[in-house]
Amino acid sequence: MKLSWLRLLHKIALITAVSVLVFSTTSCANTQTNYLPEESVSTSTQTPNPSLNQLPPKVESAVLSDAVKRTSRPLAALRITQAQKQNWSDSCLGLAEPGKFCAQVIVPGWKVIVTDGQRKWAYRTNESGQQVKLEYLQR
Repeated sequence: MKLSWLRLLHKIALITAVSVLVFSTTSCANTQTNYLPEESVSTSTQTPNPSLNQLPPKVESAVLSDAVKRTSRPLAALRITQAQKQNWSDSCLGLAEPGKFCAQVIVPGWKVIVTDGQRKWAYRTNESGQQVKLEYLQR
């Protein structure tokens, strides 16, 4: 009799743990992705405003490379107008995609604004520039 109660308790604990994991993953996956309005609430903590010269070359290159692909504009037509160090609230840089799990860890990185003189693109990156996400496009 004791053994069956222990098995039942073990199953209940397992079901509870799985439920918590599923609900936390669903919450992260249901957040807004890309093309957020510029006025949207930021999911980051801003650090003091460093100069544009402090943007690591790898981050600059990764952002401009993505902008060239998205816009079909030549690299010479694009320029970075702002770069600010950020601490993002999760591994998705605060821009979760449906069905994707986002680890709830602080990710240091950058918010970078690119322009072609008419439109602006806001990007979020991690510190190394290996992860680059478009936050919004302003026309």
